Amino acid sequence: MGTGRRAGGTVAVLGGGVAGLTAAMELAERGYEVTVVEPAGWGGKARSTSVPGTGTRGRLDLPAEHGFRFFPGFYRSLPDTLRRIPFAGRSEGVLGNLREAPRLLSARSGRVNEVVTDVSSASGPRTPQQILRGMGIEPGGGAGLSEELLYFANRMMVYMTSSPERRLGQWENTSWWEFTGADGASEEYRKKCVVGATRTVVAARAEVGSAHTVGGFLEAMSYGFLGQGELAAADRVLNAPTSTAWIDPWTAYLASLGVRLELGWRAENLDVRGGRVRKAVLRGPRGRRDLEADWYVCALPVHRVGALLEGGLAEADPMLADVASLDTDWMVGLQFYLTEPTPVVRGHVLYLDAPWALTSVSQAQFWDADFRATYGDGTVADCLSVDISDWDTPGILYGKPARECTRAEVAEEVWAQLGDSLDDGRTTVLDRSLLHSWQLDPAVTGLDGPGPARNDEPLLINTKGSWHRRPHAATAAANLFMAGDYVRCPVNLATMEGADQGGRLAVNALLEAAGDPAEPAEVHAPYEPPQLRRLKEVDAQLYRQGRAHILDVPAPWADRRPVSASGSR
Repeated sequence: MGTGRRAGGTVAVLGGGVAGLTAAMELAERGYEVTVVEPAGWGGKARSTSVPGTGTRGRLDLPAEHGFRFFPGFYRSLPDTLRRIPFAGRSEGVLGNLREAPRLLSARSGRVNEVVTDVSSASGPRTPQQILRGMGIEPGGGAGLSEELLYFANRMMVYMTSSPERRLGQWENTSWWEFTGADGASEEYRKKCVVGATRTVVAARAEVGSAHTVGGFLEAMSYGFLGQGELAAADRVLNAPTSTAWIDPWTAYLASLGVRLELGWRAENLDVRGGRVRKAVLRGPRGRRDLEADWYVCALPVHRVGALLEGGLAEADPMLADVASLDTDWMVGLQFYLTEPTPVVRGHVLYLDAPWALTSVSQAQFWDADFRATYGDGTVADCLSVDISDWDTPGILYGKPARECTRAEVAEEVWAQLGDSLDDGRTTVLDRSLLHSWQLDPAVTGLDGPGPARNDEPLLINTKGSWHRRPHAATAAANLFMAGDYVRCPVNLATMEGADQGGRLAVNALLEAAGDPAEPAEVHAPYEPPQLRRLKEVDAQLYRQGRAHILDVPAPWADRRPVSASGSR
């Protein structure tokens, strides 16, 4: 396909993460001439990198990443994108590079009360009781959780039967902590039902994370386990480093469509006149240059949008100033390279007692290549990839939060927290002799001075009330569109799925503005069971009347405050 001017016009996509590349693909397939500019690396936070200088005798450098990728079963837009990216020998394209992770280990300190949950698709639909049992929190199972679990079941039923109006009007403005009645509940309930669903999965603190977002995530996961909707494996990972299995084939496909991919260029200013963007001013390896197009898609990550607001974006649409107030937090990857295969479990591990909210996956077991023969110096056989989601709580080794540690202290502390959960005093899973080396995401700087620590690639956090500060894909400027996981989209979660949907929404807004009759990109809404439709309709009526959800009750322990000697509360 040629690169001359096409019937659809020219489009400048600012940002080459998942949202930007999705938009570029959808537009190029509809006949638009697309240029994508990206300052750092194709794929954004999803890309994988490497540890320079570690490969010897023809082997590749050791693989590294911002954080491990996983693909929940409720993702629908992103798998559709993966399916359409060609990959040699795969009839389903890049989608064929996904591998099911059938087990989930909830690791506990000293391995006391740890639980391995079967999340495989082969096990078929589960009942609600089987789901709870798989989480190790079956009612009547001890630890004084029965009453609390009944209440948690109530919270899930309240959310699942809430109308869209209540979700946006009430639960969006309620924290997950408040919604689940965490105050006054047991520590075990908080770890398993409140904090475990937020900090280790989406890096959000339950105290500030929106019940609308967390409830929606758990709802989507639950329907998959219950056998509702389009069934897919609950947990999937790639069979190679992300860039190898996905991003590199993607950029190659885009190039074959005629997309111009320009790496090293950052959007610095937008020239806005008469309600339209006239040009984007870029800074890159050859200084400054102008990029002119008929249409512009801003696919910058949320933490980069603030700088562009001062460079013309706010002039294009004053409402976009709210984007700068959206919250971000740190979910940072640390890779341990091991000299022997150490799978731990065939899937992900949640470390419920780890103060730094750790999750991990042993990657070599899922990769098609022989790790030792492919990467490093020939002695590395596995990569234990860990995500650190809490950078503010003191650790168990140095008594300091992660952001106050040196890089070496972060690695030592994480190793100690992993061992605290994986070792029982008799068996050592992560023996020190296995450790070859480690790599902490270089996006985190300042740990070794001069400080303070900073993260150049933070993650959007869906705090309560944040939906109303997030932009629509269309803007007040007639030829400017927003794409990213912070754009209002059906999945409502800062994920690769949200970024993919954000890119599709920008394309659809552009098609509408252009009067283009091309088929719009499909934006997949979360599954809604027809059995609950009537209950949601009733709740919509109650909400409009200013009344509570019919099932909504306070936590049974909410008024159990200590009684003083005088008998007063």
